[in-house]
Amino acid sequence: MSQQDALTSLLSANAHKLLRNDLPTPLYHQMFSLLRDRILSGEIARGMRIPTEFDLADSFGVSRITAKRALDELAAEGLVERRRGKGTHVIHRSRPKPMHSPLTGLIETLEVMAEHTRVKMLQFRRAVPPEPIRALFDTGPREPLVQAIRLRLRNDTPLGYYVSWTRTDNDEVFNEARLANTARLTLFKEMGIALKQVEQVLSAVNADAVAALHLKVEPGTALLALERRSYDAEGQLVDLLNIQYRPDQFTYQMTLDMENGAE
Repeated sequence: MSQQDALTSLLSANAHKLLRNDLPTPLYHQMFSLLRDRILSGEIARGMRIPTEFDLADSFGVSRITAKRALDELAAEGLVERRRGKGTHVIHRSRPKPMHSPLTGLIETLEVMAEHTRVKMLQFRRAVPPEPIRALFDTGPREPLVQAIRLRLRNDTPLGYYVSWTRTDNDEVFNEARLANTARLTLFKEMGIALKQVEQVLSAVNADAVAALHLKVEPGTALLALERRSYDAEGQLVDLLNIQYRPDQFTYQMTLDMENGAE
């Protein structure tokens, strides 16, 4: 079932039972709240087309004016875009709720990976990054960062293509030889950089020509992408790492311990 079919099914199955006339809240606001919550949760995803005012009115058993007002409220909240002749589409992008875990576990995981794989350094240089990267680091147009491009292999089979930018002047510790054999978080510790927070985002991407060449896959192949941003105690971005993994060679697994009283 496609996302659009799922939306149609969601709104038409028992939609008429979801609104109550005996509540003080107006029907249009009940409908607005129902749709808003499902858009914010990602159940109704960005780009999906919302049924027409007439279809919504028929599904929910309300007037077209009520359905129109609910859609207008969604548009006013910036959740949907209404265009004459093209319908109403979701423009909100839902954000997953971040999960928190100690950095010690991340370091241990990286150390284990380093023991069972090897790294091939493709490029290591000090250079001025492109503007989007400078904006993240809040650096000037002439301020260089360290760029490293690496390929991680297991038994000579490529599993990950790594591109990173790092803010450091410590060439004694953070150099090509050390980075090829040591987890970057370990190097930060050796340099006296106390990381306060590490943000990781997982997503799916299609391999571009360069990544495909190094990972030995066809361009357009689905890959697991990981972006990691490491911040110091002052909240300053220290390191930006983007990795593209072959899903047939890499699995990302988390073990979550339930806290007392958690549901």
